[in-house]
Amino acid sequence: MIPLGRIRYLLEGGNYRKALKEAMNIQNPLPRLIALAKILEVFPRDEVLAGMFDTLDSIRGTPERAVAHSILGRALYSLDRDREAELHFDRALELAETIGSPRIRGEVLAAVSRNLVLSERYGDALDLFTRSVELLQRSRGLSPSAVESLIGVARLIEKSADGVPNEMALAFYRLARDVYTSISFNLQAKYLEEKMRLVEDVLKRGKAAVRELIETGDVEPAIEMARFLPLEERAVVMLELSYWFHLHEQPKLGRRVFDDALEIILVGKFKPPDRELMGVARRFLRIGLLEEPLLLAGIVGDEKLASRLLGEIALAYSKRDPEKARSIAEGIRDESVKRRVLKALEGGSDVGYEQGLPLISGGEGDRALSEDD
Repeated sequence: MIPLGRIRYLLEGGNYRKALKEAMNIQNPLPRLIALAKILEVFPRDEVLAGMFDTLDSIRGTPERAVAHSILGRALYSLDRDREAELHFDRALELAETIGSPRIRGEVLAAVSRNLVLSERYGDALDLFTRSVELLQRSRGLSPSAVESLIGVARLIEKSADGVPNEMALAFYRLARDVYTSISFNLQAKYLEEKMRLVEDVLKRGKAAVRELIETGDVEPAIEMARFLPLEERAVVMLELSYWFHLHEQPKLGRRVFDDALEIILVGKFKPPDRELMGVARRFLRIGLLEEPLLLAGIVGDEKLASRLLGEIALAYSKRDPEKARSIAEGIRDESVKRRVLKALEGGSDVGYEQGLPLISGGEGDRALSEDD
């Protein structure tokens, strides 16, 4: 058994060196290499890579060594050492071709394919998965265990398809479906056909298709399908998913999805339109969440829109934390909005807001924004 669950737990807690120590104590070299590759993703240190090379040197069996080279190739891709990575994948394929058993060779090619997918070499991975399936299909008449191998490879192809973020996912799903059909796994084949139709719909209609899933409560497929959207649209959809989770009393999931959306926006610099950010922020305000709208207000680029949103947040904070409410109000850049908000906080009149209406900016000819603008 590979103790990857334990390794992941340590990594999530930031205990990188303890994770490294436990990984190096794994007796079986191939599981040890997999664990080290997982550590390298979040703790890219020479000592981790050195442990991977040492582990590779200790592996003797040809199938295991071929798979090990592909794991190391994936690790090197993650470090942007592409040329070295390609050499290890080439070596993995060279070793795989020397394996006499078609069934074992097919399984090894599938494992190498999986590491190609994780290295984002989707076209090469699909070609190699196809070769793997062909080998296993041909060996079915020679070995009863080939059917079991086909099931495992089909599941690996399906799992890989779930991580492909573009239209190539359809080709992976199609290959997995064909394998399931060939071994009479008809329910699984039908499930993949339905998923393929969903992917095609999202690729055609984009954000609207994913929003429909959220509105009908199909959040799991919505999360899965969001990967096909451009990053700025994906960020908006993830914010809407976060709102859905909070609305349905799943705050941990809501915060996690919200943080992922912020990472896309701040790290990837793919900013959604200001009015979409405003709309989501106001939804959060309606259900009593204040921190999320405050973070979104810092992303809104238009000064007037950001000021309106900050005004509404400050007034919402006034009953919970008057000092913070005033601090937020003092930071409003639009002076006309700032004056009205400070007046309201000091006990002045702001009848519109007290009646539950959005705070409106006072420029001539300006209009109030609806809550979902």
